[in-house]
Amino acid sequence: MIIVSLFGGLGNQMFQYACGKAVAMKLGVELKLDVSLVVDRTPRENFTYRDYELAVFNIQDEIATAEEVRKFIPNLWNSTELMRQLYKVKRIVTKRNLFREKRVFRYNNEIESVTDNSYLYGYFQTEKYFENQREELLRQFSLKNQLDEKNASIVKQLRSENSVSIHVRRGDYANSPFSLLNVEDYYQKAIEVILANIDAPVFYVFTNDSKWVEENFKVLKINKSIVTLNTGNQSFKDMILMSNCKHNICANSSFSWWGAWLNTNQGKIVITPKSWFKSTEYVKSTYDLIPNKWLSI
Repeated sequence: MIIVSLFGGLGNQMFQYACGKAVAMKLGVELKLDVSLVVDRTPRENFTYRDYELAVFNIQDEIATAEEVRKFIPNLWNSTELMRQLYKVKRIVTKRNLFREKRVFRYNNEIESVTDNSYLYGYFQTEKYFENQREELLRQFSLKNQLDEKNASIVKQLRSENSVSIHVRRGDYANSPFSLLNVEDYYQKAIEVILANIDAPVFYVFTNDSKWVEENFKVLKINKSIVTLNTGNQSFKDMILMSNCKHNICANSSFSWWGAWLNTNQGKIVITPKSWFKSTEYVKSTYDLIPNKWLSI
């Protein structure tokens, strides 16, 4: 059995599931999901609480019990150093393993040596952990239920033209380590790449700050629509809409990363920002985050 820890928002949970699923499939063993950190509500300052968000997909989402998780680890966010050391000894005695990501956004080839009876903890934000299982993950990350009529109508429209998604994430990024992308330094340049390569593109903007987009995208003389249909616990539908566009302009966000990765258009152009964070001290390289065929500007 492989257990993978889930935490963060939808995009993060998808990376973690994808990595865990790829390891489990390689070993021919079952995968279970530890959602204890997702449902944890310990009071914390400047912390965004999340929910388990993968249930909308056709994944094999068997949840690990607390007893199964405690065979491998203590509570990773609320345990003492002594407790973690005691669990290290416990794993040796019981022949169980903990694989913990060493560097965010960098592939760790030690994952290739992971054996059965292992617990995986990390962000795993590079397709190198799961690219060999793309077809299976495309199937599992399809929706369990059909889209509602309004979203289904948008999908039909997206497929009928040279549609390009633009993801603009602000709001919750204001006080985070992520960069706030502006029009001149990123979006305008990305749009120019699309205009130079795609005939009659139609741009669809997905955002959590439509007022900012309305004001700041005025300078861009493009055929665009701002999609504001899906909010709250229905936001996952925006990812599905983005994946049905012919091409994608991503924000520095795992949400739009997955919208682009799920896009099955063989000739797609995917553009991402080179700068994901305000400070290079937070993470010095996102080298493995961006697939080779995507363009970073």
